[in-house]
Amino acid sequence: MIRRLINKVVRLPIAHGYVIIGLVCMLDQSSALAASHGASSPSIVTDFVDFWAAARLLLNGGNPFSPTEVLELQRSVGLVESKPLLMWNPPWTLSFVLPFGAMDFQVSQFFWLLLHVFFILLSAQKLWAIYSHVERKSYLPWIAVLTFIPAWFVLIIGQISALILLGIVGFLYFERKNQLFLAGVSTVLISVKPHLVYLFWIGLIVWIWKQRRWRAAFGAIVAGLIVAVIPMIIDPAVYSQFIEMYRFPGRSTPLELPAPSLGSLLTLYVPHGNVPIQFLPPLAGTLWFLWYGQRHKENWDWSEQMPIMILVSITLSAYAWTYDQVILLPAVFHGLALVNRQSSQWYKNGFVILYGGINACYFVAKLFITTDSYYFWLAPAFLLTYVGLGAFLSRSPSPTPDRVA
Repeated sequence: MIRRLINKVVRLPIAHGYVIIGLVCMLDQSSALAASHGASSPSIVTDFVDFWAAARLLLNGGNPFSPTEVLELQRSVGLVESKPLLMWNPPWTLSFVLPFGAMDFQVSQFFWLLLHVFFILLSAQKLWAIYSHVERKSYLPWIAVLTFIPAWFVLIIGQISALILLGIVGFLYFERKNQLFLAGVSTVLISVKPHLVYLFWIGLIVWIWKQRRWRAAFGAIVAGLIVAVIPMIIDPAVYSQFIEMYRFPGRSTPLELPAPSLGSLLTLYVPHGNVPIQFLPPLAGTLWFLWYGQRHKENWDWSEQMPIMILVSITLSAYAWTYDQVILLPAVFHGLALVNRQSSQWYKNGFVILYGGINACYFVAKLFITTDSYYFWLAPAFLLTYVGLGAFLSRSPSPTPDRVA
């Protein structure tokens, strides 16, 4: 039944349906194997447990942002950490995870994995349709997404970043079809981690105002209000509880954790007292975007501008994790499509070497060094590759007609 559902919605060949199911089962079995070899291992519970616990507590009348209640519930399903894994995402995130809180943890974790595999593969298909400009089927998008290591780690860790990717792709897809209301609706998925793509929000506001795209604004407002109100209907105090979680003395917030971002590096290695210098890189990114937006205001194209906006946002973020870089797939597919149109094999080989080399280095290094803060170089590497590719292609002869491998 799952295979038929996937084939119907994504329109993949039957073989691809088996690949999806096999991937999901493999990842799920790896978690089960870890559990069977020692319940004391923290790897038997993924980051999904913070979303599940928050949703479970909200449905059962508890406080989804209470460290004490969250820790007690998480320990009941196998967490052995001394501190709870809290859901630091804004309260409206609960609207997306509530159904999972109604299920048993192990069952819920499996369906979470299954759904996020679907999100990533669906996003890959739609991105290829947006950027390749061809109708014929190709194996290139599946090769690209299966070799993009952040996509694997976001699934293994059980994080929510694939939902943000889906929101970005949904916005691009519906905006391209001039279905602006649905494009606006898609932005609520991106708001689950709004800081990751802070330049997108600036660009969106300017675009709506200057080009009078009021339907997109209306879609974003309507959808935003719906997802914001749902948790309040269940627990009217949910937003005050969220604020209290950040105010609790002695607890490290995400901004204080050693993340693989330039903002986090500044706080770790530059004396700053109480000055929030982790926001200097986002400020630099905003200044860059003011220049970039002015330069492209006459020919603004979301499918062309989104990749660089995401890359700069992630690279100059106050904090972000390497699994969040799954949202860089639009840049990957844009670069892949540009190279695929070239007649010169040199460009294609160069792209494969750079793209494959970055992913290979990250994957091999992760086998030995799991601490995420050491991978501050990953986002800048993708950014430099993308910018360098654009610079080289701008000097090349006119591309040949689209061709598909």
